[in-house]
Amino acid sequence: MPKTKQPTGDDNRPEDITGELEPISQESRDTPSPLIDMTTGSNGVAKLLVQGLVGVSVIVVLAVNPSNVLDLEGIAAILLVLFGGIELFGVVRGRERYDRYIQPVVLVGAGILIWVWPNETRRVVGLILGVVILIRGAADLWASLRRRFERGANAWIFVRGLILIAIGGLALLIPSAAVPTAIVGGAILIIVRAILGIWYASTQSGHDTPIDPGDTYAIVAYVLASRDMAKEDIDRIDDIVFLHRGEARQRVTRFAILMALSTAIATFGIATDSTAVVIGAMLIAPLMTPILGLSAGLINGKTHAALFSAAVVVGGSVGAIGFSWMLGALIPNIAEVIENSQVVSRTAPSLLDLAIAIAAGIAGAYGVSKAETSDALPGVAVAIALIPPLSVIGITLHASDLSQAAGATLLFLTNLFAIILMAGIVFLIVGYGSWTRLHYRRNRIRTSFALVVLAVILISIPLALTAESVVSSSSDLRNASAAVNDWIKEEFPDDEVTPLRISTIDVGKDTVTVQLIGWEIPPSSDRLSEILTEYVGRPIGAVVRWIQEQIDFTPESDPAVP
Repeated sequence: MPKTKQPTGDDNRPEDITGELEPISQESRDTPSPLIDMTTGSNGVAKLLVQGLVGVSVIVVLAVNPSNVLDLEGIAAILLVLFGGIELFGVVRGRERYDRYIQPVVLVGAGILIWVWPNETRRVVGLILGVVILIRGAADLWASLRRRFERGANAWIFVRGLILIAIGGLALLIPSAAVPTAIVGGAILIIVRAILGIWYASTQSGHDTPIDPGDTYAIVAYVLASRDMAKEDIDRIDDIVFLHRGEARQRVTRFAILMALSTAIATFGIATDSTAVVIGAMLIAPLMTPILGLSAGLINGKTHAALFSAAVVVGGSVGAIGFSWMLGALIPNIAEVIENSQVVSRTAPSLLDLAIAIAAGIAGAYGVSKAETSDALPGVAVAIALIPPLSVIGITLHASDLSQAAGATLLFLTNLFAIILMAGIVFLIVGYGSWTRLHYRRNRIRTSFALVVLAVILISIPLALTAESVVSSSSDLRNASAAVNDWIKEEFPDDEVTPLRISTIDVGKDTVTVQLIGWEIPPSSDRLSEILTEYVGRPIGAVVRWIQEQIDFTPESDPAVP
């Protein structure tokens, strides 16, 4: 391994705008860095332990009651005050310069505001968070444009700016969900950070640790730099995922034949609404192989292999859509087909589909990288379901249903980019992607994967909007039901049997329409509107419809009459 550049201690050296960490050689692993204060090791581990316990507490609370995921104001306030207070205590104790007080004071103040005005503050904090991220992304774009004539990481900085702008835009679109998302994501990150730091400190017990346990990036680099896959295993993976190796023409021809057959089976399975037939199409679909090849090529900086795999993926996908569109002419009742469950289930993707794609990408890359786990690959093919969305695109295009075709396209792109991203991470973890190669080709590799991350974020925007709409509608319906029940109980407090019961509730943007069934005339809807406004959290009107229920009232039927 080439010798790494050791720190010189020169404070006048140029700023590293890439934020890179040099690969850690064996010599530097055994030599403490002069930039690290060894006396802070135990304090760092204790701090990581406290942070990890806080993160675990947040996850446990949500696991016990998942409905709290959108009502995290109290937890957010406690965490902000806790972390801000800890940081403020350290700054005061260390008598740091005045500008170091700003961040902890802001954290404590934000926590107090969220605690006092939870509903209003959550949205405001989400908007502020989105604006801050947008400004940070714009600053990256400006920095990359200013240095466009310099050699370095300008492409990476530019793409990083685009990623931040996309995240900031998502936060502005769904400000109420920004704070809960940040809390859950932050809890997961600090748990991972605590585990890595404590693990590293425990493995270095009795020795001077060359890396601060709190420096998560350095620990990850240290671990990855020490993982090198054997050459025979690398060659085996290359032979599997790169179709241009060996008999390229035969392999590509076999790929095309299997794509055509799987597309035909999936199209006819969807037309007959047969889940078993569609699963059969998934099992023989070969599209996962070049997608993994694209990811492997990107993580190792193999431009030719990545471009070839990308061409195969694009060609196979477009060919599958076109072939399915032609087969649509053989479907006599295509207007009914596009309404069946096989089509509808693949035209409205959600964040759960993204989660499935992430897990499938991890499983696929791990199955390829380990020879003993290759038997799991057929299950991965069924889980990720790459071919059915392409067939749905072709069928719905043939039926001129552009809306459903767009939904199926979004599902396929969700699967595609999630697999590329997660497979690359797995390849790096198992040692197939060399950390040294990743460092010396970091601009190209990191920019490529940053583009994939950007694509995943952009795809997540419509998925998140759909999820937010579903969650919001469900919350409004739940709150409206509680409001109507309270309204009925308020009007008939002494009746053992409620004279009115809810038939249907339709929650609109500004109006809730309630249909009641019973033998009593409903009271005025003005009071219901007041209760609904209190429960739903916004001004909302009420429309009450009543279906009179006829009851047979005779002295014999009334138990109160002797």
